[in-house]
Amino acid sequence: MGRVIGLDLGTTYSGAAGVNDLGRPEMLLNRDGEATTPSVVLFQSDSPLVGTMAKRSAVTAPLDVVEFVKRAMGDASFRFDSTEGRSYRAEEVSALILKRLKEDAELALGEPVTEAVVTVPAYFEDAHRKATMDAGAIAGLDVLRVLNEPTAAALAYGLTTGFNGTALVYDLGGGTFDVTILRIADGSFDIVATGLA
Repeated sequence: MGRVIGLDLGTTYSGAAGVNDLGRPEMLLNRDGEATTPSVVLFQSDSPLVGTMAKRSAVTAPLDVVEFVKRAMGDASFRFDSTEGRSYRAEEVSALILKRLKEDAELALGEPVTEAVVTVPAYFEDAHRKATMDAGAIAGLDVLRVLNEPTAAALAYGLTTGFNGTALVYDLGGGTFDVTILRIADGSFDIVATGLA
């Protein structure tokens, strides 16, 4: 059994985190030395390219680049058709991003990664969450849980600071703006409300 990591499958950027030897969460750098990886995929060969180089290719090969695929998660009608004649569902594109994050996490940790908790926008409904879990499975991960992004941020804050009280957490991401109000008491978290704009 390998390590469990946390993944943020973002609209514009994605990232991976793990718990270090001191029991503290930390971002894992990708193979390019970056804390985040652009959520962009380039289809121009048998091996799709994910990340910064794919993002740079958006100008020169716009018909072969997929960006903002997270917005299509759970949409059964979404298809990206590459110029090479292949068609990809949103889950398949997202799986390539998750696979890249998994591989980069394995490089950073020096051991296999088999399980993950994946964060998603608070507005994601069952179809979106199922699609996210399917993308994880395609990427070779056992997705233990799909967690709202603002809730994940609040958990990290509460666990690392020992804070007790009511917190307002917002996620001003590349494609979403979510807020969550929750009460934190002695390591217990109670979500009061979640909203989105």
